[in-house]
Amino acid sequence: MDERIHRVAALANISAYGPEATRKYIDGAPHIKHASLRALYAKLVVQVYDYAKEHTAVPSVLDLGAGEGSATLPFLELGAMVTAVDISSSQLNVLQSRCERFGDRLEVRCEDIADTLKDKHTKYDIVVANSFLHHIPDYVGMITEAISLIAPGGQFFSFQDPLRYDSVGKPTMIFSTLAYFSWRLFKGDVVGGLKRRLRRRRGIYLEDSVHDNAEYHVTRNGVDQDAIYRLFEDRGFDCNIVRYFSTQSRLFQPIGSALGVKNTFAVIARHKMSAR
Repeated sequence: MDERIHRVAALANISAYGPEATRKYIDGAPHIKHASLRALYAKLVVQVYDYAKEHTAVPSVLDLGAGEGSATLPFLELGAMVTAVDISSSQLNVLQSRCERFGDRLEVRCEDIADTLKDKHTKYDIVVANSFLHHIPDYVGMITEAISLIAPGGQFFSFQDPLRYDSVGKPTMIFSTLAYFSWRLFKGDVVGGLKRRLRRRRGIYLEDSVHDNAEYHVTRNGVDQDAIYRLFEDRGFDCNIVRYFSTQSRLFQPIGSALGVKNTFAVIARHKMSAR
């Protein structure tokens, strides 16, 4: 088990290499950048895979918003069949390059996930939304649709979404904000980032803002983990919300973890029907 977790953690970090556009994206993705978060991510991936393996010889995975393959690659490495879906052809090109040795167990679809979720005929043992829910305006609606694609006894797995802001308390929000701006100092556009933050605090959001539209969580109080929990419980799932600390800042990441700060969450939801 320990060796596999180590391997998955290493695979999660492989995405740090590639074209410049992907490299810039990954640099802002803390779940890949920090060793402690890669270790947590690897542990959860192996838990999800092992549970599925108890019920089927080769688990099937639907990776929604697959990007460059931070979820697809580890699940393939463990032995799953994966359908990777993303609207970005450039990121999928990177994914295919990294996963080409698993060609017989990998299907890649360049399409909007709304189209993917319309297909109610194919069921999956695991549906993954890795660092993805906070990019979707109606993430509860998306999860509701995704549930219909999960096979009996199957699982939903997500990682790296911000907890609902008003549920974590002021000290956590202040610490997280300080961590963000300490990282921002070394990334440029400090003034622009501060102006956007102040504008949003006044409740002003711009329909034509790339930043506002890509990071929906900053315009709507984070992601409501409690609503997600209730949704799964109501649909016959055992839902576990895994809370942890995550920031872009390499300096603040170990400090926040040591202090026990929680500002981010993962979801593992398992259908209560244990037999296929």
